Amino acid sequence: MNIAAVKGMCRQLNLRRVEFVLGPGDFICGNVNWYKPKPPANDTQYQTFLKAASTHGVGLPGSGNKILFYPVRGNHEAYYDIVSKGDAEKAWIKNMGVFLPKNGPVNELGFTYSFLYKNSLFMGLDQFINADIKKKTGISVNNKWIDKQLKKHPGAEHVFVFGHTPAFTAHHKDCLAQNPLVRNKFLRFVHEKTFAYFCGHDHFYARARIPVYKEDGKIIESYIEQIIIPGGAPFLTGNRKDNHKWNGIYLNKDVVGETYIDNSVGFLLVTVDDDKIDMEYIATNDACSFYKDEKGVYHYTYNEKWETWNFVPMDRKKRLCFGQSRCICLTMHSA
Repeated sequence: MNIAAVKGMCRQLNLRRVEFVLGPGDFICGNVNWYKPKPPANDTQYQTFLKAASTHGVGLPGSGNKILFYPVRGNHEAYYDIVSKGDAEKAWIKNMGVFLPKNGPVNELGFTYSFLYKNSLFMGLDQFINADIKKKTGISVNNKWIDKQLKKHPGAEHVFVFGHTPAFTAHHKDCLAQNPLVRNKFLRFVHEKTFAYFCGHDHFYARARIPVYKEDGKIIESYIEQIIIPGGAPFLTGNRKDNHKWNGIYLNKDVVGETYIDNSVGFLLVTVDDDKIDMEYIATNDACSFYKDEKGVYHYTYNEKWETWNFVPMDRKKRLCFGQSRCICLTMHSA
């Protein structure tokens, strides 16, 4: 895991007086069989991550930290190459889920959840509880629960939704696009009260307008933003077919790409103030240096001196809405 990136970003969160953080997964490397000679236990990896975050006052609810951290699992938390699926889930609950709201679906307590803050509804969606992580299939969301949450909180001013994988494929194909019917229904449920779906997984920053289809799956009813946030994840090098550099073209032609930024470490700062929402991608290029060889493969040299990194706004999006002033951050994954 990228400890320097976690510390560097958490320092910035304090400087910008962030109220809380939404984390879209991949905080640890997990139980992967390609880690040599053997990865540390998940418990050790979780505690290393949480300790790094807490050095700058960022931590789970109940931890006593100033800035609260609300995570959901990524594929790296869900991997069970070495341990069993059940043991991987127990490690999540023990280190993360036990501190999160327990209002998700019966079989997703501590994984999927919601909370209210200043009259806005936040939903963190686990996408791997019913997936076959080894085959990279079955990635999905629980639409029945999402619908119930929206009906339970009809007065919520706004809805913020975050999960690990994109709704529409950018680079990695193991995402919500595996099941278009479930994905489309999910977006129909949330689009009237949300301006964006926040996610990670692809190791770069990309903002796009994604279609909300009517039930026929063809006619576009509306659009919302899909924002992929890199956090401190390692950059794709291009040395494998499944690790190639993205060309910036979405598989679905109805997706309207807006911004694509590679080779940066950063977070999305979301500020709601009276009648407007301001989203800024705050990032740095100081985390590493790199070059591309004659085969097109990138070679990175990481800079561990996070205290010297200069974070600057690299992308900005405004949207009118109504709400009380609050400052939220989308960031934190580091695997």
